[in-house]
Amino acid sequence: MIPGFGVRVSLVLTLSLGCTSSPGRAQEAGTATDRKPGSDLPDNPVYPAGFYASFQPQTAFDMLERTPGFTIDAGDYVRGFGGAAGNVLINGQRPTVKAGNGITDVLRRIPASLVERIVLLRGGGDVAQAAGQSLVANVVLKADAAGSGTLTGSTTLMPGGLFGGKGSVSYNRRIGDWQTNVELSGEYERETLNSRYAIRDGAGSPIETLLERFALNSPEAAIAASASRRLGGGDFTLNGRFGFDDYRSAQNIARRAGTIDGPALGSRRFDYAEQYTEAELGADWTRALGQDWSTKLVALVRRETVAIDQDDRDGSNRSRSRQSLTPLEAVFRATVVRGGSHVLRPEIGAEIAYNRLSSTLDYAEDTGGGLVDIPLPGTDTRAAEWRGEAFANLTATLRPGLVLETGLAVELSRITVVGDQANRQDLSYLKPSAALVWNAGPKTQVRLAIRRTVDQLDFSDFAASTNVVDDRPISGNAALRPTRKRRASLRVDHRWGKGNAIAAEGFHEWRSGVLGFIALPDGGQALGAIGDGRVWGLSAQATLALAPLVPGGQVKFDGLFQRSDVLDLALRRSRPINGVVESSWNAEFRQDLDRRKMSWGIRYVSTVREDYYFVDEDSSRRERGTWAAYLESTAIRGVKTTLTVNAINGLRNDRLRRFFTGDLTGPLVRSEDRVRKRAASMTLGFSKAL
Repeated sequence: MIPGFGVRVSLVLTLSLGCTSSPGRAQEAGTATDRKPGSDLPDNPVYPAGFYASFQPQTAFDMLERTPGFTIDAGDYVRGFGGAAGNVLINGQRPTVKAGNGITDVLRRIPASLVERIVLLRGGGDVAQAAGQSLVANVVLKADAAGSGTLTGSTTLMPGGLFGGKGSVSYNRRIGDWQTNVELSGEYERETLNSRYAIRDGAGSPIETLLERFALNSPEAAIAASASRRLGGGDFTLNGRFGFDDYRSAQNIARRAGTIDGPALGSRRFDYAEQYTEAELGADWTRALGQDWSTKLVALVRRETVAIDQDDRDGSNRSRSRQSLTPLEAVFRATVVRGGSHVLRPEIGAEIAYNRLSSTLDYAEDTGGGLVDIPLPGTDTRAAEWRGEAFANLTATLRPGLVLETGLAVELSRITVVGDQANRQDLSYLKPSAALVWNAGPKTQVRLAIRRTVDQLDFSDFAASTNVVDDRPISGNAALRPTRKRRASLRVDHRWGKGNAIAAEGFHEWRSGVLGFIALPDGGQALGAIGDGRVWGLSAQATLALAPLVPGGQVKFDGLFQRSDVLDLALRRSRPINGVVESSWNAEFRQDLDRRKMSWGIRYVSTVREDYYFVDEDSSRRERGTWAAYLESTAIRGVKTTLTVNAINGLRNDRLRRFFTGDLTGPLVRSEDRVRKRAASMTLGFSKAL
């Protein structure tokens, strides 16, 4: 929701669950075994707590960040529960949370001292919790966890002498029959960026140059609570959260005719304010049924409110937009699954979800005679959906080391839109999946998979919206349908020695009903289906220990390289799909100097480019790659301190907008080239186990 280099400010008070299952014996990483229930595959990699000691982790999140060849996937933030699955389990169960950052927030609340070991499940079982993921991390907690916690804090020096800071304190303990965790955290940051806009006509001649100062701040607060205990012969967990944030930014622009040396034309100011609140209540209950059968019930209710105020003053002209959004989501899910060492391990289940969005938008323009309301289709919209899904999955051991995973889901939904635009549509989809998992040896696994999915619609697209600073009103579309995807993939995962891993996955995705911006009869534009497309590419992760060449040295890499195209019927040609990043990768070198009680490292995050196509405009955004360096020390007993220099080479965000007559097939009439910069920042942080 926050544009540009948005920075959040947060204050979080959390009471959260501890898990009660009993972990097994921790073993040496790279050589040990950890037989997953219901899997005849060779051993899954096990990383006991001792494996992470040299990294000095403070939370379970820190440990997963240092797990070889693994990258945390928090899952998609979408309607429903099954479609939002990530790739992390806690004691074999997926936490019932969607608010905040989901599983990432939960992991940051678990002290490293509570983690017994981390087991990587490489397919071939646990279909219910893995949700089709090819690599899943199971964080196994200690069964006899005593009171413990963490204390963290940091302060950041931003360019221009602006200071920010954040801190958190968490504590875990058992209260009667309940296992609980309490966390309090807060953050405050401010940021200022400088931009230059070069506006040219269709022939490339300068029209205007804009100099911009962009300042922002964003306080955020939340309170959450959860607790777990044995109940009714099973494990019961209750989660709740309430939070809000208040983001504000101001853009002050000086205008000059032609180039930077041209005469002054006046000034422009754009103010943006967004107030956001969320409330979530979730519960789950898991119980063994006997003969390796178990059941899991999940219920979740989530409500949000968003109020957006945009005000653009450009000389005597003014644009004003006020929008209110109120999403609501309710989900109930039930599954029954068979584990153990059976040759056939079925899972059946169903999910019912209700989604609703109310949206109002007031948009007005003043060209000299006062603000005049501008009507847009869908400014007063209420959209609701009832959705039901039934699914059945089967994991079958064909022979030792070879497992087949199959599944079929049936989804039925009814979407009703009332207000300025009224519509009702009934949708139904079949979603089959299959994967063949082969262990080519004790260190190597190969996974071949194909899966059909249906995207979750963003209900705000049913309603009108505006981007005042970019002068881009968007109408609502009450007839939106989700994009359908068929994805085929081949993944190879190889691990050896102590802490070495490399994995690569090639994939090809066929998409039907790709969403893009379409022209409306009244001359406006809205989101709608533009044609069929595809996305293909390669993802890779690697962790390499450099000893004995570099004692204590390690290199990590995580990257995604892909391409996309869609046959745009309006353009009558193929073009990239909106928002699909062609490549993004990051690499890190780290060296742990145990005798000196310190570590140091450098990181690089690659350049990222995104392209968007509107009816009469195309836009390309490019964020330059950045370097960072850090130094960690545990010289103070029980305290870990970290000094980080962020974006050593500075932040730079380039955006090129091109405008055409009529639509993108018409002649180029104007371009806007923006360069936004910010110098490096420095952060000093500490953490301590309690």
